[in-house]
Amino acid sequence: PRQRGITLVHEAKARGMKVAFASDNTRDPFYAYGDLDMVEVLREATRIAHLDHSGDDWVQSVLATPAQMCGFASPSLAHGAPADLVIFRARTWGELFARPQADRIVLRAGRQIDRTLPDYAELDDLMRTA
Repeated sequence: PRQRGITLVHEAKARGMKVAFASDNTRDPFYAYGDLDMVEVLREATRIAHLDHSGDDWVQSVLATPAQMCGFASPSLAHGAPADLVIFRARTWGELFARPQADRIVLRAGRQIDRTLPDYAELDDLMRTA
């Protein structure tokens, strides 16, 4: 049974409707626990909407589908395109979701960047209200 206060996303998708997941995954006065991590959004959607046995195509619900709905180009890997991506050391979605913060390689414009999370003290100004 699906009694988690979420609409019937499997049925909507099966009928050809676009389904996207989002979150106020920003550390701000409205939601103090976020860190702008789309993997966390997909991980929570998997739990809440029971996506865990639905195949790999649900990943588009946090990538291409919302981008298209907002009028943006779909993210893609293409020759000559900027290599802005995250590589995970996981063989399955289960492994990734079990340790979502572990062993990430973050590329920005094709170059590996520092993936060290900032100290919370560096983020204090973001939590101040005007």
